[in-house]
Amino acid sequence: MVNTMADKKKSSKPSPFWARVQELLDKPRRQKQGMNLSRLSSLTKAGQTVVVADKILGAGEMKHAITVAAPAFSQSAKLIIAKRGGSVVSLEKLQAQNPAGKDVRILI
Repeated sequence: MVNTMADKKKSSKPSPFWARVQELLDKPRRQKQGMNLSRLSSLTKAGQTVVVADKILGAGEMKHAITVAAPAFSQSAKLIIAKRGGSVVSLEKLQAQNPAGKDVRILI
């Protein structure tokens, strides 16, 4: 994601949404904690699309289906999200599908 977004910076100005995502991704690793599925589930509603700027971890339970984009996912998180009917997408794919970031929430 970092390379793709850096390349896009050179060619065109990214939307403010994706600029903020890049800013969060550029933070030092020690300032990130990862996000468990239980927290992700409590912060979202069914059918939402969210971007998380850190790894999604498989601890906890998902209560509804959502679309999640993040730089990394644990295998158990991918399975649980898919089992609930949600989907896991890469940040690059979501950015290509939604260049403006419309109707997408950033979770920190």
